[in-house]
Amino acid sequence: MKQRPARTVLAIICALLIGGLSAVAGGLYVGVPAFTLDLSSTLAQVSVAFNDVFDIVEQTFIDLGATQAELDDMRAQINTDLVDGIESLRSVLPPFVPVPLVGCGFEFGLPLILIDGIRISGGWLSESLVRSISEMAGFPIPEPLFDDLLEAVGMESDEYSVFADLEFSAWSLSTEVVKRLDLLILALDFGVGLDLIKGRILPVISYDLPPELINVAADVLDALYLDELTWSGLAAHGMIGFEVGLPFLRLYGDVRWTIPLSQTEEWWKLRLGPVSALLGFVIRF
Repeated sequence: MKQRPARTVLAIICALLIGGLSAVAGGLYVGVPAFTLDLSSTLAQVSVAFNDVFDIVEQTFIDLGATQAELDDMRAQINTDLVDGIESLRSVLPPFVPVPLVGCGFEFGLPLILIDGIRISGGWLSESLVRSISEMAGFPIPEPLFDDLLEAVGMESDEYSVFADLEFSAWSLSTEVVKRLDLLILALDFGVGLDLIKGRILPVISYDLPPELINVAADVLDALYLDELTWSGLAAHGMIGFEVGLPFLRLYGDVRWTIPLSQTEEWWKLRLGPVSALLGFVIRF
């Protein structure tokens, strides 16, 4: 007689597990997907860019009366400061920098034993979206970001000016097959899939300078390769996620370990990181 309650409990647990293993339900996801960027090689390019720029402006300093010895000392000191600054930045930044997006997704339920659904999701972010959200929140972002860089560095001028703004965009698109273990108010998701990720950062510099500096400024901007702060790639991923809440509305989160299958690499060597994630809500139906 004492074994009957134990068998009943075991039967209930098995029924829940079997139900979870065959859970078939579609879903609508809304949340914040994020991927990561590996900046280790990008930071190493900072010193290279500085030396290229210094080579360009060196003759201008000589024309203004600087000696070669003074320029060599200046270059050595700035290189030392750059190395120290980069090392300090490495110690503060995480190994892989997250890039959050605004996104949504849809899952199609499938009545299969090993697969409970196929999910398609994506996210997007741009400077115009960030400005719109900030303005609605009551914290408008100035445009341009820096209305006079000469004044910012202590070189005020009524005749000349340098302005700087920032444009950026990033998006991701993912598709994956999902297996779900659903236990009433808690579910575990497992999946594998593919990600297509792309983005760019574009500093926009405009200036009004003396005629003798116009060509120098143009050459400096060319040496900085500002139009090559881009990344794109195709990656495979494995995913584990969780759902908490009522069967029809749940808090959702997952972590994805990604393996780049192919990616482009521009001068600044921005690369995809090995982790991505999603945090938000899912409506089951």
